[in-house]
Amino acid sequence: MSAEGPIGEIVETSTTTFVAQCLEVPREIIPKLYDPPPFGSFVKIGKPSASAPAPIAALTGDADEPDPFALPFGETLAPKDIVLPPAVYALVFGSQTASLEQGRRPSALGYEDEEELRAQQPQIFELLRTEFSGLLVAYSDGDKGLRRHLPPRSPRVHSRVYPCTHEEIRALTSDLSFLRGVLNGSGALGGAPADELVAACLRQAAPAQSNEQAFLLKAGKALAGFLSEDYDRLQAILRSVI
Repeated sequence: MSAEGPIGEIVETSTTTFVAQCLEVPREIIPKLYDPPPFGSFVKIGKPSASAPAPIAALTGDADEPDPFALPFGETLAPKDIVLPPAVYALVFGSQTASLEQGRRPSALGYEDEEELRAQQPQIFELLRTEFSGLLVAYSDGDKGLRRHLPPRSPRVHSRVYPCTHEEIRALTSDLSFLRGVLNGSGALGGAPADELVAACLRQAAPAQSNEQAFLLKAGKALAGFLSEDYDRLQAILRSVI
């Protein structure tokens, strides 16, 4: 998959999560509305990658791809022949559209449909914003590989958010141990259902795999290990995936 432009700009960040505002590229006065990345999809904070990740032997410390966090990370947990570009990786767990003015709620205007509203009150849409939230699940420094846990520091405000390529999704889901943290991370999800997020993540990731059925079978086995003492919960997630 080729590189895509940014889909958001971070406006709030913490150790475990971030909030990004959808944007138009190049920069526009009117924010992009109603088009957040799908629930359960993978996104990254860092530079876009124009091609598939390269073998380790082919990497020579490209100065055009500096580590955006400038930290000495640890050893790789990704497949040994894959190196992802420097980035923090996250799972989208929520989105909302609201007023640009904090604390001010839009009012119902009674128009027949959105087309009529745009014709009669186009300025209304300049006062709205769409935001999406991401749960940090992994990071890469670009040299030593992928680490499937929280980065040492949170991403910076105004950093750009990009969709992950299929190659990055395959690398991220080659080891599904991060799902344990998602299943137990209800406090960080701001009310979003953790089980629904896991199911949506697997649905979103499956089409990126070289063998979708084998991936789903591996995911089912991993979930069975994580939820060995909660059969009903396991069955509910598996039914949502299929």
